[in-house]
Amino acid sequence: MTIPNYHIKKLCKNGQGLCRSKDNQKILIEGVISGETVSAKIQSTGKRHTQGVATTIIAPSADRIQAPCQFYKQCGGCNFQHMTYPRQLQEKQNILEDLLLQSGSPLLAAATNNMSSILPSPKQFHYRQRIRLQVDENQTLGFHKRRSHNCIAIDNCLLAVPEINNCLKDLLPQTSFDKLLQHTEALEILYDPDRAILSILIHFKRTPRPTDKQHAQSLIDSVANLKNIFFTGDGFAVTGQDSLSFTLPPLTDHTTQALQLSLETGGFCQVNVEQNTNLVKTVLEFCTISAAEKVLDLFCGMGNFSIPLAEKAQSVLGIEGQGSAIRSAKKNSNRAKQTNATFSKQPIHAACSTLAKAGETFDCIVLDPPRQGAPGLARILSALCQKRLIYISCDPETLCRDLAELLKHGFKLSKLQPIDMFPQTHHIETVALLEKS
Repeated sequence: MTIPNYHIKKLCKNGQGLCRSKDNQKILIEGVISGETVSAKIQSTGKRHTQGVATTIIAPSADRIQAPCQFYKQCGGCNFQHMTYPRQLQEKQNILEDLLLQSGSPLLAAATNNMSSILPSPKQFHYRQRIRLQVDENQTLGFHKRRSHNCIAIDNCLLAVPEINNCLKDLLPQTSFDKLLQHTEALEILYDPDRAILSILIHFKRTPRPTDKQHAQSLIDSVANLKNIFFTGDGFAVTGQDSLSFTLPPLTDHTTQALQLSLETGGFCQVNVEQNTNLVKTVLEFCTISAAEKVLDLFCGMGNFSIPLAEKAQSVLGIEGQGSAIRSAKKNSNRAKQTNATFSKQPIHAACSTLAKAGETFDCIVLDPPRQGAPGLARILSALCQKRLIYISCDPETLCRDLAELLKHGFKLSKLQPIDMFPQTHHIETVALLEKS
């Protein structure tokens, strides 16, 4: 079935275009730009909306371009390659503004007046220092196709740094690699920019055997700059340990020394290293920390914000639920010769409750939750925070939900800074500054 002549009103949070049928039914269409008129093929019809994909662009946007990736039409990774980079930024800005306006909170709607223009990424391609490839039931290595668990085979990714693509190209022809893929669910190729080396983390379907380790060693011996292959899976942790590292340069007015941050294999860090520097700088500017102030960093990870904050603050307490991240944070702090940073492995909600019951307070709180946000924390955060709370979000929808709750518990929203961490996709990182009212 083809739907002719549909006008795209706007892009929604998932990057799809919104239009309406003649009977006012909501239709979401992939591969479009707001303002375009398109024909589309219907793929599914649900109670809330109909799903389609653009087939003919009847009235294209002036910002429409040919996607540079040969896999773009099938791959489920990128979804903004069909538009110029300035238009990508504008669409993301519009998506965030629209979510704020539609949040139901007058205070959030008013916050659009305090939102800065989205911060562009230094690189639009080849910015990822880590990619995760899937292996489907046909033993195809690649990324999931759109709306499918099957994979499209890929031999390079335009978002990955060249070193990762060179590694993948060298791996694919090798018999040892084929042998390992037979028992692999997914694998990650990771590039360490500080040491210019590569590691692979294989998500294995069973505990690795001596033959598997021999195949891994064969690959290490034959692929340039590949130094380690690790295995992980259900019932067993990462076999062997190493760390990936990157360096935060000295940040004017915030840090006086370069800070090397490392994490254990399998741990989390931002994949866009250069834009992460801008993210950290934005957070530090929003914190405006003095030497007499105490900081609480929640979901602190390996110390991406804690370590630079400790360069200025009186003290920093970082809390995280993952043990490997806390081990890395402690090592990073020790490497920087810091004596004012403490790190603790605890569930975030329980830790905040304990701190509040003990009467602890902090001048500044940094909150960097996972995609699901931090529901149910607003009241306790209000009790713990004396001056400023900086919320870093990777999901605009959960950001709006959590901000609305925080505004009900004594905070006012002073600044919003969107940051483009993931060019060529609809994903948006946002830093929000809230102050006690």
